[in-house]
Amino acid sequence: MLTAFVKPYRAPIVLVCLSFFIGCGAGSLGPGVAGPGGGPGGGPTPPSLVSIAITPADVTLVLGAFQQFTATGTYSDNSSQNITGSVNWASTDISVASIAEGGLATALSLGSVTISATSGSVTGSATVNVQSAVLSSIAVRPVKKKIAPFTSQQFQAIGTYTDGSTHNLTGQVSWTSSNTLVATIGASGRAKALTPGSTTITATLGPISGTSTLNVSNATIVSVSVTPSGRTIAPGTKLAFAARGFFSDNTTQVITRDSTWASDNIAVATVGAGGTATAIGAGTANISATFSGVSGLAPLNVSSATLSSISVTPASAVLAPTTSANCVATGTYSDGSTQVITNIVTWTSSAPNVAIVDGGGRVTAQSPGNATITAQLGALSASCAIVVDGSPLTSIRVSPQTASILQQANLAFVATGTFADGNTQDLTTSVLWTSSAASVATISNLPGTIGEATGLAPGTATITALFGGHFGRATLTVTTSTATSLGVSPAATNLEPGDFTQFKVLAEFSDGTTRDVTASVTWTSSDETVAVVAPTGVATSIRSGLTSVTATLNDLSKTAVLRVY
Repeated sequence: MLTAFVKPYRAPIVLVCLSFFIGCGAGSLGPGVAGPGGGPGGGPTPPSLVSIAITPADVTLVLGAFQQFTATGTYSDNSSQNITGSVNWASTDISVASIAEGGLATALSLGSVTISATSGSVTGSATVNVQSAVLSSIAVRPVKKKIAPFTSQQFQAIGTYTDGSTHNLTGQVSWTSSNTLVATIGASGRAKALTPGSTTITATLGPISGTSTLNVSNATIVSVSVTPSGRTIAPGTKLAFAARGFFSDNTTQVITRDSTWASDNIAVATVGAGGTATAIGAGTANISATFSGVSGLAPLNVSSATLSSISVTPASAVLAPTTSANCVATGTYSDGSTQVITNIVTWTSSAPNVAIVDGGGRVTAQSPGNATITAQLGALSASCAIVVDGSPLTSIRVSPQTASILQQANLAFVATGTFADGNTQDLTTSVLWTSSAASVATISNLPGTIGEATGLAPGTATITALFGGHFGRATLTVTTSTATSLGVSPAATNLEPGDFTQFKVLAEFSDGTTRDVTASVTWTSSDETVAVVAPTGVATSIRSGLTSVTATLNDLSKTAVLRVY
């Protein structure tokens, strides 16, 4: 029944269906034949890419900073799409700012570049300006200090920049004292106490200032100690002495710069205003320091030994142009003794166009080639072979690659450069160190602490080392893990007057780790007339006696015993 009903109407139904599909633009008339819609096989035309917009379009970065760019494509149907991962990224000058796949740019040197994102024939661009970091704050050290009248105190101005780096600005800032009747301060940051009272010491650079408080007591000098005592040195060499004053309020101060120095036998040794003695001839001389009429002295023995030989370390070194290395000269004497004589020899370079050397033995590479660095004293000399490698730097590695520290704790990073010929070099003192974010950690470019990061707040910071258009990165996590116990080593030690020893502190933390916190603890000596302890944990003995050396971190403390014979 149904077949009989459909059959007479089969042809008209087919024609109606064909007409319906053709009119709707659907279907196909055959392979390779475009339908009325114009798309492949008669389908709609896919929208084509019309333009690319990069955001941010104009950005200013400091050296070592990163910027993530985003590429957004606009199409012929007015739609838009994030195409950051599918475009080809490029920089007009990769020495100023490099750009990686995915749109992450790194600022490498000062200048301006155009960052582009390309897909097919369509390109979008953005501008990157790389500028020097801006000074954000100044810290004046020491933070609060109390000294006696007529003594002096050296202040330092440490600047923190927007790239997370810290630099010593002591010689660049303007120094002022709010009460010059109490204390004055010179252009070098050294304050001189005059009368009892309090004054604010300010360091200013441009619109940024930092302050510290200097209190002047009414204490008077009781005694003066001069160290080291009883040392023996060879003729022609030098030895630095230090003077420490003991005052009526039971405080002690280093008064080396404030004392008047003298030698009672200038045929044996002379002494300069800063306490550095020069050995002249065999014998014994008493080196004295006098402050406000009170004196202390230490005997200095000058042997009859003569210089037998000089050695220089390292014996050889490979440097890249503009990097540096320190040479140390050591003298061996006829009595078998040895002494560092770096600062009394004469340093020369055989090829100053390749490498130069200063009076302290610091060698700086200039251009590719070979140079012989020579240390000479009298008729004796020794040398170091310097090769300045012109091979291009290919990479920088920062180590440790990942690390974790506590707030206010420190960690030293090392930068190692690898060159195209396979040579490697320690670039730690040559790179520019930056930290991002600066609110999490800062990193020092200060002599003596170059590459040392300080944790400020919980979070993660990227530590970057920049040199020669290349960079290396490391990740530093600052945690809030708390110390649960401290250990001081050595637990007990014996010294002679004028000697010193290094104390170290290991802390166990709530996260199960053990770390060296020597530089983070507060050091005290129970009797500073016997020995004093520097912030680095170095204890210097003064006179015979017994003292307790205590390391304190937050609410934890640990004590070691120091006996001076």
